[in-house]
Amino acid sequence: MDRLEHLQVLRGALEGVALDLATLHADSGMDSRSRALRVLSDHVLPRLDSLDAPLLAVIGGPTGAGKSTVLNSLLGRKVSVSSAIRPTTRRPVLVHAADDGAWFDATRVLPSLARVRVEADAEPSPAQFGGDRELELRESDTLPAGLALLDAPDLDSVVADNRALARQLLDAADLWVFVTTAARYADAVPWEVLEQAGTRGIEVAVVLNRVPSGALELVSNDLRSMLVGRGLAAASLFRIEEQPLDDGLFPDSAVRELHEWLLGLALDSRSRADIARRALTGSVSEVVGWSGDVAEALREHDEAIGEALGTVDAEIDLGMRHVRVATEDGTLLRGEVLARWQEVVGAADLTRWLGRGVSRMRDRLTSALKSRPAPAEPVEDAIGAGLSSLVREEACRVWEGTIDEWMAVPATRRIAMGTADPDPAMLDARALEVTRQWQRDLLDLVRTQGGSRRSRARVLAIGVNIIGVALMVVLFASTGGLTGGEVGIAGATAAIAQKLLEVVFGDQAVRTMTTRAREMLEERIRALFDEVVAPLRAAFPELSEVEALTRARADVASDWAVTS
Repeated sequence: MDRLEHLQVLRGALEGVALDLATLHADSGMDSRSRALRVLSDHVLPRLDSLDAPLLAVIGGPTGAGKSTVLNSLLGRKVSVSSAIRPTTRRPVLVHAADDGAWFDATRVLPSLARVRVEADAEPSPAQFGGDRELELRESDTLPAGLALLDAPDLDSVVADNRALARQLLDAADLWVFVTTAARYADAVPWEVLEQAGTRGIEVAVVLNRVPSGALELVSNDLRSMLVGRGLAAASLFRIEEQPLDDGLFPDSAVRELHEWLLGLALDSRSRADIARRALTGSVSEVVGWSGDVAEALREHDEAIGEALGTVDAEIDLGMRHVRVATEDGTLLRGEVLARWQEVVGAADLTRWLGRGVSRMRDRLTSALKSRPAPAEPVEDAIGAGLSSLVREEACRVWEGTIDEWMAVPATRRIAMGTADPDPAMLDARALEVTRQWQRDLLDLVRTQGGSRRSRARVLAIGVNIIGVALMVVLFASTGGLTGGEVGIAGATAAIAQKLLEVVFGDQAVRTMTTRAREMLEERIRALFDEVVAPLRAAFPELSEVEALTRARADVASDWAVTS
């Protein structure tokens, strides 16, 4: 690809940037993005496309410096309003030679500003204090072809839009005519802009206006020293002493040197082309620098996204650990579960067979269970109620833990505050559904585990539900969370359940079944946690294409031999 194509790729990469999180450098990154895109559109791409287009000289400076008076005096007529009321210039005025009108009627430069064509001999437009962003265009028979002058708003205007527009116009310029006064030449705000000009390498003319009589050399020498110290030693300096105006204009002699300097640039095609190329290279260099700032902000943004989503994963992992502890410490076998299981045990009088031989116990156990069906459903319901309550509680904790972590981080606080809590009724229903699905999984596991004809016969003889309940009891059996008499009861009932499963399936098969039963439980619970926090994950943007931006930036930097 050539230079133009690389710049267009970079512009596309910048246009796709969004910094939605309140990271440390998000605002500055978006400012750099906006400025890079603006300079690309306002200056770089149009100038690269038309290297022979007229030079655009922007006349800028602080409030009350006399910018409009300088412009009017250079042209020999009033085209821009000058007033003691501030802010004076709201709509910028661009003056060009008659042959150059086509360059500026089209939105080749400053495409975001609407064009307003005004007759060459029309009175200056009144100061505007609102309305759309517009660019006033006028022809002038005193300007040579190849040079246009643009009167910009005050750099330090009390109106923020004026300040922003002044910066935009200066960014679009091929050269600057910077107007200041003997009283204000050391002000901080103008020097911030002048230092940017020094870094960019743009052609600069500084007009020192309203110099008191007798102070011309003293003030201009001090200003020259400041220019040298700020990297602007090559800037041209023009001085205008304090003097009365003639119908609002300086005498011709006051602006003659500046007028001749501008005229020489316009008439010398080589100088004009050199100025345009230097301004273009400087703008590209700035775009490369701003794009680097955007890339760094994007990396920071992506890290914040990764950390936020990592918080979700960590909270789910913590919730799963809580579930494992709660399903291993015996608490799910308390109270009603133990009582209901005792009914199952008592219905078949299973304890009578615990000390018998395996083969004899198997026969007696099968016979007892066939003759006296045990009520397995109440045990399933009791276990299901306890388990669904645990699952719901942990799902809430996962959500709340994530929100708490995000609230503690500025980058994610807005998303945390803007995300609605899960519906409690939905959580209840989903936790119960997950529990019942898992219990059905266990019954399917029992059916499939009885692979041999003999095992299937035993399962059918004893009952799938009873064996499923026994598997649940074995899975949750522990005395860690029990107290008092429950410890002994739980131990005995767990031993009975374990022996029942071993009688039906064998020792190794029981170990395999309990392992698989826990895996299925944790898979379903994790899936529910993922479902619950899905809105939190969805609240985040996709990770950025920062590498694409970095590559595009490097290509442009290489094309123009600028530091990347």
